[in-house]
Formats: sequence, C-alpha cells, structure tokens
Amino acid sequence: MIQYRPPLAPGEFAEYFSFRWAQLREPLGLPCGSERDSLEQTAFHIAAYDGPSIIGVGRLHIESDGTARIRYMAVHADYRHKGIGRSILRKLEQYANDHHVRVCWLHAREEAVRFYKKNGYVVCGACKSELPSVPHKRMEKVRD
Repeated sequence: MIQYRPPLAPGEFAEYFSFRWAQLREPLGLPCGSERDSLEQTAFHIAAYDGPSIIGVGRLHIESDGTARIRYMAVHADYRHKGIGRSILRKLEQYANDHHVRVCWLHAREEAVRFYKKNGYVVCGACKSELPSVPHKRMEKVRD
C-alpha cells in the first residue's frame, strides 16, 4: 500500500533530496545539489512511499502574492501511470486549499504538459526555465 506523507526525519529528507536529484537533475547531467533551492525550509514537501522506499515526490511553496507554486514533481519510472503523480498533486493542492490559496501554478516540462492538463491545469504560455536545455510551459489551475 502506498503511503503519502511529508518526509519527517533528517534521514528521510536526505533520501527525498537524493530521489529528486536522481529523477530530475542527474539525467540532465546536473550536479548533486541542483535539486534544491533557497525555499526548501518554508515549502510543503510530500513523498509517496512504497514500504520504506520513496517512489514519488512533490513540493509546494506559497508565494508572497497568495498563489502557490508546485515544483520538483517526480515519480519513479516503475510506478508511473498508476495514479501516484495524481495523488501527490492532489495532496499539494489540498495543502494549498487548506491555506486559502486559489491559484496553483507551475512550469511543466514538455513531456509533463499532458499530465497536468488531465489534472485541470491550463497552459498560460511559454516560460523561461532555469534549465535552458529543457523547454517548459507555464500552467495554472484556479480553484472555484
């Protein structure tokens, strides 16, 4: 049974960041550490666990303008197309909703645009990514 929860102990956060790097940055040849930014301490983190192993991750940060940005979404290849990503996204959106946020937004990699569209996000246009070799689209979802 898959469990969804924030990483709690320092060791779990180390595994969480290691997973994020291996899934999102290592394939692009980026160094370990590039999977983190200055907002980690104030963000909401969620991980999907299959037993003791992390199989998916996501992060949400509430912005100063009252919107929330979703970043660092990843699911291990062996667990894709099984609803794990959708569940992680729902947990992030629920956290935003609980904090009275109406708009969630993100920069989706081209290969992830379809996933986000299926989950109610709309493309707002192209965006400049901090990963110049990976095209992204800005997407957002407004809560009714």
